[in-house]
Amino acid sequence: MHTLEEAAGCSLPSDMRAWLAIVGFCNVDDDLSFRPEWFRRIDQGQLKGALLFAQDTLGNFYGHVPADGSIVFFSRAEPAFAVLASSFRDFLECLESRQFKVMEWVESLTLAPYDWQAD
Repeated sequence: MHTLEEAAGCSLPSDMRAWLAIVGFCNVDDDLSFRPEWFRRIDQGQLKGALLFAQDTLGNFYGHVPADGSIVFFSRAEPAFAVLASSFRDFLECLESRQFKVMEWVESLTLAPYDWQAD
């Protein structure tokens, strides 16, 4: 975990750290992938400093915002995002309540424009 945090340039939230320690890197329902290579910090835009941690089958990314702990969806198709949950634990609970159908969840989201030029 320490090596992953060093590579990403930030600490993982404790609930994500605990989940990875138990489950490890994996795919959830073949649609959501947790792999070490997805873990990286966003270095520009309005959520600069957020940590990307997963990718879905359409190439969308999922990130953690350290400022408030929220979990955010980042669209690959357009510069847009949506807040999914208030924490990683809440994200997992929402995912479970949706029977791990992340792609159905994504299709139901209302996206906000993402400003990649923001400081």
